[in-house]
Amino acid sequence: MIEFFIAKKHILERKKQSIISILGIVIGITVLTVSIAISNGLNNNMINNILSISPHITITNNGYYIEDYESIMAKLEKISGVKGAIPTFSNQGIIKTDNEEGSFSSGVKIQGMDLKKATQAMNLSKIMMAGKIEPEEYNKVLIGSELYDQFGLKVGDKVELTSAENKKVMLVVGGAFKSGSLDIDSSMVILPLVTAQLISESGDVLRSIDLTMNNAYDAPKVVGEVSKIVGEYRVRTWGDINNALLKALALEKTVMITLFSLIIIIAGFVVSVVLNTMVREKTRDIGILRSMGYSRKIIMRIFLLEGSILGIFGITTGIVLSFLIMSLLKMGVFNKLTEIYYLTSIPVEISFKEICLIVGATAVVIFISSVFPSYRAAKLTPVEALKYE
Repeated sequence: MIEFFIAKKHILERKKQSIISILGIVIGITVLTVSIAISNGLNNNMINNILSISPHITITNNGYYIEDYESIMAKLEKISGVKGAIPTFSNQGIIKTDNEEGSFSSGVKIQGMDLKKATQAMNLSKIMMAGKIEPEEYNKVLIGSELYDQFGLKVGDKVELTSAENKKVMLVVGGAFKSGSLDIDSSMVILPLVTAQLISESGDVLRSIDLTMNNAYDAPKVVGEVSKIVGEYRVRTWGDINNALLKALALEKTVMITLFSLIIIIAGFVVSVVLNTMVREKTRDIGILRSMGYSRKIIMRIFLLEGSILGIFGITTGIVLSFLIMSLLKMGVFNKLTEIYYLTSIPVEISFKEICLIVGATAVVIFISSVFPSYRAAKLTPVEALKYE
């Protein structure tokens, strides 16, 4: 295949320009691949943190209490795909403590729930970082990890909790949980349902019934069935509740991909410039090849091969470098960044389909960038090419 060897010879004769072209493609591929992987990882990490302690479906009574909830929950738990139904009573309050570290107080969200059901349905025990869940201990409170550390608390310490109704109660710290969401971990306390109802002076009623699914993404599929059971009560999935956040994440990813794709387009432009330079410098050589009987198609093929060789080297190197950087991120080489963003490690996730799209889009850009210089070389006549100086 003589075209390949001629193309290879041209590239080696213009090493600096060829390296610049390859480097441009490598940078474009690497930046786009790693950025998408980090974006995917952060988005999924955020969603997983939300779902770690949040229900997949929430049922409320439009600002009123839910009464006679036991019969409703029994029906809801029979729905296919539903893992559990958790009776919940939420409120606002203030938590105070005095210990060796000093006096502390903070506004908190009080989340009262049936801890036995919550442990089974939400895997609540998995996010415990200190102490343990004791459903029958009504005088114990579970505290978000950030609040727990900020107050210098230990399991067994006493705290005062004041509800929005100004009802005060002394509680014992039963443990601390870490959901992975800074907002939740710094402002939420979890109580047994009975205790939350008591300090809110509400009686045996609920603010909401929270459902968890075997698969969180199946929540929209059962909304219709849930609505039939609960009647006029309001039914929302975790996607409905976090709709604004999910839209913002999708928009952020779209903008990022658009911006970083410009690097690949610029790299394609560089390849086009390099090939145009080669055509100009090799005009007499093209004339010689044409006079030897080489057709326009062969000449065009030579320069298309040059673009392809540059593209293949750039894409391959870029993908390899991307996976190397992603491996380093997973190994925790950049741990300083994780502290800033409340992460234990920088999450990176990218699918095979996304890699194929990046490679395919880059290959198309490089091919298009190679077409014009190749056509320009092919349309030269032997006489025009040989006269060129």
